[in-house]
Amino acid sequence: MESDSSSLELGDDELKPQQRLFSFLIKDKYKNVPLPSDDERKPYPYKKANFLSKIFFSWLHPIMNVGYRRTLHPQDFFVLQDDLHVSRFVERFNRAYKRELEYSQDRHLHKKYRERGETEATTSVSKEDDLEDFTLTHFNLFFILCITCKRDLLIAGVFATIAMSFNGLLPLFIKKLINYVESKSYGSNTNVGIGIGWAFGLALVELTAGITANHYQYRGLVMAAQIKAALTHFMLQKSFKLSAKSRHKYTQANITSIVTTDLSRVELACLYTPVLLTFPIPIAIVIVILVLNIGVSAVIGIAMLALFLLGISYTTSQLYRYRAIASKLTDIRVGLMKELITNLKIIKYYSWEIPYLSNVMKARSNEINFIFKIQRLRNFVYAVAMSLTGITAMIAFLVLYGIEGGTRDAGSIFSSVSSFEILSFIMNFIPPAVSATADMFMALKRIAALLTAEEMKPSSNYIRRDDNEDLVAIQINDGSFHWETYNDDDNQEEQGDASDDGEAIEMSSLSDNDEEANSFSGLRGINLSVKKGEFIAITGVIGSGKSSLLNAIAGYMTCDEGSVNINGSMVLCGAPWVQNATIKQNIIFGSEEDREYYEQVVYACSLQQDLKNLPSGDFTEVGEKGVTLSGGQKARINLARSVYYNKDIILMDDVLSAVDARVGKHIVDHCFMGLLKDKTRLLATHQLSLINQADRIVFLNGDGTIQIGTMSELKSTNESFRKLTAFHRDTEKEVEEEASKKQKMQDSYDIVQELIPKFSNTSYSSTGGLTRRKTQSKVDEIYEEEDDEETFRDITKGKDGSRSKLIQKEEKAVNHLKSDVYFNYIKYGAGRLQPWGFLIVFGFCLTLSTSCEIFTNTWLSFWISKKFPGKSDGFYIGLYVMFNVLWVAFLTMQFISLITLTTNTSKNLNVMAIKKILHSPMSFMDTTPVGRILNRFTKDTDALDNEISENLRMFTVTTARLIGFLILFIVYLPWIAVAVPFVSFIFLVVCNYYQASTREIKRIEAVQRSFVYDNFSEVLSGIDTIKAYKSELKFTDKNDNSIHKLNEASFLVNAHQRWLGIHLEALSVLLVLAIALLCVNSVFNLSAATVGLILTYSMQLTQEFTQFFRLFTIVENEMNSVERVCHYAFKLPQEAEYTIEKTQPSADWPTHGEIEFDGVSMAYRPGLPLVLKDLTFKVASGEKIGICGRTGAGKSSIMTALYRITELDQGRILIDGIDVSTIGLRDLRSKISIIPQDPVLFNGTIRRNLDPFNQHGDEKLWDALRRSGIMSEFEISNCKSIDIGELTGDDLPRFHLYQEVQDEGLNFSLGERQLIAFARALIRDTKILVLDEATSSVDYETDSKIQAIIATEFRHCTILCIAHRLKTILNYDRIITLDKGEVREFDTPWNLFNANGIFKQMCAKSDITAEDFETAMAF
Repeated sequence: MESDSSSLELGDDELKPQQRLFSFLIKDKYKNVPLPSDDERKPYPYKKANFLSKIFFSWLHPIMNVGYRRTLHPQDFFVLQDDLHVSRFVERFNRAYKRELEYSQDRHLHKKYRERGETEATTSVSKEDDLEDFTLTHFNLFFILCITCKRDLLIAGVFATIAMSFNGLLPLFIKKLINYVESKSYGSNTNVGIGIGWAFGLALVELTAGITANHYQYRGLVMAAQIKAALTHFMLQKSFKLSAKSRHKYTQANITSIVTTDLSRVELACLYTPVLLTFPIPIAIVIVILVLNIGVSAVIGIAMLALFLLGISYTTSQLYRYRAIASKLTDIRVGLMKELITNLKIIKYYSWEIPYLSNVMKARSNEINFIFKIQRLRNFVYAVAMSLTGITAMIAFLVLYGIEGGTRDAGSIFSSVSSFEILSFIMNFIPPAVSATADMFMALKRIAALLTAEEMKPSSNYIRRDDNEDLVAIQINDGSFHWETYNDDDNQEEQGDASDDGEAIEMSSLSDNDEEANSFSGLRGINLSVKKGEFIAITGVIGSGKSSLLNAIAGYMTCDEGSVNINGSMVLCGAPWVQNATIKQNIIFGSEEDREYYEQVVYACSLQQDLKNLPSGDFTEVGEKGVTLSGGQKARINLARSVYYNKDIILMDDVLSAVDARVGKHIVDHCFMGLLKDKTRLLATHQLSLINQADRIVFLNGDGTIQIGTMSELKSTNESFRKLTAFHRDTEKEVEEEASKKQKMQDSYDIVQELIPKFSNTSYSSTGGLTRRKTQSKVDEIYEEEDDEETFRDITKGKDGSRSKLIQKEEKAVNHLKSDVYFNYIKYGAGRLQPWGFLIVFGFCLTLSTSCEIFTNTWLSFWISKKFPGKSDGFYIGLYVMFNVLWVAFLTMQFISLITLTTNTSKNLNVMAIKKILHSPMSFMDTTPVGRILNRFTKDTDALDNEISENLRMFTVTTARLIGFLILFIVYLPWIAVAVPFVSFIFLVVCNYYQASTREIKRIEAVQRSFVYDNFSEVLSGIDTIKAYKSELKFTDKNDNSIHKLNEASFLVNAHQRWLGIHLEALSVLLVLAIALLCVNSVFNLSAATVGLILTYSMQLTQEFTQFFRLFTIVENEMNSVERVCHYAFKLPQEAEYTIEKTQPSADWPTHGEIEFDGVSMAYRPGLPLVLKDLTFKVASGEKIGICGRTGAGKSSIMTALYRITELDQGRILIDGIDVSTIGLRDLRSKISIIPQDPVLFNGTIRRNLDPFNQHGDEKLWDALRRSGIMSEFEISNCKSIDIGELTGDDLPRFHLYQEVQDEGLNFSLGERQLIAFARALIRDTKILVLDEATSSVDYETDSKIQAIIATEFRHCTILCIAHRLKTILNYDRIITLDKGEVREFDTPWNLFNANGIFKQMCAKSDITAEDFETAMAF
């Protein structure tokens, strides 16, 4: 492994002493500044600071003093109050927005009236219809922002005007000083007071310009932060209100792009816009001075300057065009990275690391090569632009020489040089300012369109009321419903049942009619009446519309006809969505905590045993998207949240699909029939064994219609229902028995309620009363532990909340960056030159370019003063032109060598980081948010690609110029050599004091920004759930609070930068004043031309000093991105070796497929309890093993151990006699196929999902689709005859190889995704197959046919199958029963069934009898 190149410390909030220049002078007792409490935090002091404190930002000193003593913490920051608080600015923005919206809508309406020749009183069209095509324009939104920020915008504009105007006046003062020195040398003016006055005037004007410029920037950035906060607030708020059509147009990715990219453009424009409005004033001043100095030749110089700038602007426009292409290449690479990070577990399962790395590297190579082209062109433009002052001045002076036959006085010439310098700076500022403003308007256009997008409208057919007298809870009369579908040029997308995790398409090949494939088109003729307290089960085959019916009742489907009447409060429990928070927070979900009811909910939803097994209980963090939870645990937490919400009506969409039969039985008995017994319950499910206690069943016929009745009624009247239940044996007698148990259940639940407050350890029986301890057999004693869920207990007993932390705090460095960061940055970019070789070449070019730049004006002074007597003007002109040309040439060489380094470094470090991510353990992925990882490959990589090279270029140029200027001053004014060390020391002290705090604040700001983006993305992904629980306000406030915390850091970063700028400006002005006074007093008897040269560069000295330390800090801060990428490239934990040549098994291994677990114990991470405990069993070749046990028993952990996703704590696993820990991960994983519990589909086509890297021909893929039951021979034949060049999207058959798969496969139902994953396993054709609850989301008929396919297509394979549905493994050779990570039973299904053990009792709860074994054996 490479040497450590990072000083990052993960998740460390410990306060540490600073290691600064003067830290040794501070006593230890003063270094330990205590962290202030919330009450002790001070308000942001800017508003109440005194005048001088405001000017020089002295109000920052308290926090800077703390930052110099120890590392800072967010708790140290000032509290933003009054107008700086997010909520206050949001209120102001909202008022302005409403006024402008009302005014714009009124104008829009009156325009419509005029077009029709009507008035408001006589209009024939409703107001709503007239406003359908209304959109707020970007100009409207810009006006709203201007009104909201009018005070800050006005003040910033005034400051910008003063700063630029005073800068424009500086050449006038320079001319006066030079003229004074010249007249004094002739003896015509001996009054030194005049010269001193001009010197102090020059210093005062420059200081005023510097102070006002910094205050303008401060105001602009404060305004930008507030605008970002307000727009983010309103865009999130709008996201909750979008209609189906708007949600199609503005996807989660679109909204995230607007918030991240477009708001950054608005932020940048806040700095440029005030200057853009005021720049004509300083330009006018400079032009007047130029004309007065050199007459008509000034006009020629200005024209040439404008001409050059036009050429630069054209090239810049080309660069923007190239940037658009580069952005698309970046999007491709980022898309691949997001897919890689999100689906890393499945990539590891399928051993796709190398092909994925190849794809990403190809995309990265295309991107970086194009970026390098852009950088070369851009840096050539910069080289010309930076030397533009010298070139235009040269042209003007040559024209002047041509007109007048000579040069003018030194004052006029060097005043003109300064004027050209200022004019060039201003005019160079215009293109990016115009570009930033144009980008802002483009961004505002998108934002305005989103803010005025169509919102959900309450349907007149949908009625919500609360009538306690009416006994009917839900009444649908002649209802017809459909899902809205929208097509556009870029993305044709159909929203159907699959969009809400329902089943959108019926699998025709799994039905009797193989020639017909019907898409779900909606519900029709629905008549449904549900009484209060009734329990309704909704079932049907895949794609029949079960989820759609629930969504229609909830009001999420469009109601075309009929009416829906809802009486009482209601909640829809749909697709599981969990926050990156604790289990308890996910269940309570912001509601008021009722501890007793909360305990009841946890018990009823069968979560007690899970919480018991977790060290922190319900304080345990679940991770991003619940990565640490099993599918069953996520489903039950989702259910618990709905139950805790405690509404009158609860709609449950397939909440039992991911839980085993025993847990499902517990939930039905204790939740549906217990805690919710007085609620109105509607459950959509495939689990027919768990719905016997339902009052009625709603069966979806598959054609949009429904039939309602009891189990027996539907069996006798509905052929489809009878066919469905044929795969699940339920006799009329059992139905009657279950019905008779219903009252007993209610009675027994009352007993539980009495036991709950006492946390009884006595087992509770679902059939009534208290049970006795069973002692008749050892099996019964074992099963008492299995029945722990039946016992109500205190879930907080013995739990340690301090161990709950899952997600690590984002890594950040403390104190200074390590030198290794800089060394590795050069090392991985220098290529064959090696670091020292590159430094020599670059240093040589830098020295020559800077020398030519400085000697250009030095030679001009020689020309004016005729330094070399007897030499002609041609001699001076020739060398003057030569130095200008060489300046451009060496500057270009310098820039090209630098960008070659930065581009190579970015490419190499990025690829190294990707490799580390691909081979990082899942424990790292589980404890690190996706957004944080993606941040390394987006924002940090962008910094390496673009930002660092820009600032390094400017920093190296500024450093070289600063050294060159000081050498020039020392040559002409030797006394300056005495002052330089002292001035440099003071500069160093100031910057060291500044860096101590600003570096820490900047790092904290980066972490806070990541949190804002992570939180925003999480909220967008859970919008449906948040809306279902009426929690929009809560999550909007949470988002505002996270932005508020970010602003506390951002405002301080901004203020610190301004503090540094003003103090460096003041120190630079003192140096300029000293130089001016030395010249005025003729200490060294300098000529007027030399004085002009020195004063010209002394004016630049102020800017260069300020630029040097500003850029030094920026480069150091941006090197944090290098540090963060290096952390991933060098320090990420890694899995075991991917390939081991010495122990590599033969190509045909495993030939038999024998699997042996020998004393296997495993924990997911150090410090966590073992999830597998001393597992020992052996699987013979070709044997089919079923694995069962309650949710959380360790079933999926067996697969984790087999694949070495997590390494064993002890024991070993052997396949065909080879210890899998001794071979490479690639050799192991590539020889096993898996169909995971959560099937993963990638963006692209079905073909790409089956064969991501084009390793197989189409015929093999078509055959896999046929063998998996997805398509019939007839359908495949039809698909093959289609010319895919003519058809795309919805025109292609649903399961065509080139049918598009949308983000995460959302255009397919979960059952369909599982079948596609099944086909993927068929293609791999390995000796060992792992099925991880692979059929949990399909109906019994489909499941039965899949099992038949397994029996035929995988008959030569060794199969390990985790199953919730015990019927799917009854025909397996043997079954393992797990409990708490231990093997409790291992025998044939029939033997276990007759052994009266755990498996027997699980069968009883699943209504499995001996007849089912006979049926299973038929396969």
